[in-house]
Amino acid sequence: GKQRAVWNKELQKSLIEILHDYKDSGCRGDNGWNSEGWNRMVKEFHARNRYISFSKSQIQEKEGQLKRDYKMLKAARQQSGSSWNEKRCMVEGSSAIWDNLEQSFPKIKKFRNNKASFPLYEALGELYDGKF
Repeated sequence: GKQRAVWNKELQKSLIEILHDYKDSGCRGDNGWNSEGWNRMVKEFHARNRYISFSKSQIQEKEGQLKRDYKMLKAARQQSGSSWNEKRCMVEGSSAIWDNLEQSFPKIKKFRNNKASFPLYEALGELYDGKF
């Protein structure tokens, strides 16, 4: 089978920088990037990260996952009682707040208990919402 793509923070950052570089290239419509855009971005990703050989679908899956995490954290930040720690790039709240968040967003567990910061939040906000 195909090798599992192992992403680290540098590779994620590289992918997001490329998405930013291409966001106004005409390769992106309302429903995301078109095939030509993806082909160019995958080529660029491999040029910048020579030791990596992720498939186009692995790179597309990662973009989708980052987008889902961003949207989930964005919604979590808007919940009453939660707050966003700018320095640590994470949602904070009481255990009751987190219990509620997990009801709404089961996948948010990975961000609970100060486990995972999400330093790409602002860059993704610029990409998907066009602001920050």
